[in-house]
Amino acid sequence: MSELVTVDCKHVFGDTGFPLDVSSWIDHGDYPRHIHDFSEIAIIMEGSGTTEVDGQLFHCHTGDVFVLHGNRPHAYLDTDHLGIINITYNPQIIGLDQFDSGLLPGYQALFVVEPALRSRSPYNRHLTLSLDQLIKVKALTDLMEKELHARQPGCQLMAVGHFMILVTLLSRYYSESEAPDTRKALQLGKALSYLEKHFMEEVQIENLAKISGMSRRSFFRAFSEVTGQTPLAYLMRLRIMKAVEMLEMTDKNITETAFDCGFQDSNYFSRQFKKIMGHTPSDFQKKYSRIK
Repeated sequence: MSELVTVDCKHVFGDTGFPLDVSSWIDHGDYPRHIHDFSEIAIIMEGSGTTEVDGQLFHCHTGDVFVLHGNRPHAYLDTDHLGIINITYNPQIIGLDQFDSGLLPGYQALFVVEPALRSRSPYNRHLTLSLDQLIKVKALTDLMEKELHARQPGCQLMAVGHFMILVTLLSRYYSESEAPDTRKALQLGKALSYLEKHFMEEVQIENLAKISGMSRRSFFRAFSEVTGQTPLAYLMRLRIMKAVEMLEMTDKNITETAFDCGFQDSNYFSRQFKKIMGHTPSDFQKKYSRIK
């Protein structure tokens, strides 16, 4: 196995440090195993090759889309006239989760489920775009690349806008996909997006399993494999993170926040909040609220 190379953020994002970049390669040659702490969307435009991720090999062809999150060793091997577009971004700064991306099953499948499954076990399933979809995606990435490289005033804002459209478009394409290869990821994506939308309600595991088209046992195993948590533990953390947003951005009191996030007991809410966040809700609100 080849030596692992670390790619520095400055090499990708440059001196400006702006956490978004686009690179188009007409003939992307082999590239050694490398690692970085940012995320990457790789879109295969033409040709073929082999992508190695965490020691697993995936053959890639025109239209294939891969999402790779930070600290996943990967490489390109046996490339043959491989045309590729790489969109690199820092998810902590770009902040896709600030919006309603989680409500899209395709977003959950492409950006959450697939990368998790790929990192834990052999998983060679991925989104493959049609020619028409690929043309639309290429038009967007061309605009992003043009804006970022021209460096005109407002270019960063414009590039982020195009990036948001791209993420939404890819997510919708995934949701519309009828390919058998995308089924498992999309099934779990539907469950995750359901939790995102109904986090304040009482949730039954049997209902989540039904939404995913799986048996209760299969769903429980697949969900834990992807998230590293049981469905109820995931829901608890999701509720607490929604509460964090409310305490930061609204003037609601602790009891109102608790009820709005699905808790029937504000004392229980406070205990769970402190367990996860390390602060009581009142201390957190005093320290981090943006409402003055």
